[in-house]
Amino acid sequence: MLGLAPKPKTQTRPPAKRWRNYYRVYHVLDLFRLGTVFPGIHAGPDFFPTKEIAEQSAAAFLAALNPPGRYLMDFAGAYPDGDAAN
Repeated sequence: MLGLAPKPKTQTRPPAKRWRNYYRVYHVLDLFRLGTVFPGIHAGPDFFPTKEIAEQSAAAFLAALNPPGRYLMDFAGAYPDGDAAN
């Protein structure tokens, strides 16, 4: 009659199981676990089960790394495993 096609089924992606922090580096740094890191955006070495835990870990890491009044590194965001910060 009208030739209506059935609606396509939309599938939602399952929630991310692992999250990774990305950092913006402003100066050349020699970090213990990562070696020499040059300016740019870099992924952190650890994975976290939730975004909230990843963000809390990044805040604690940056508080320990950055001296008062200066920024050597900044938090670029927490992204699901497989996604990139660019």
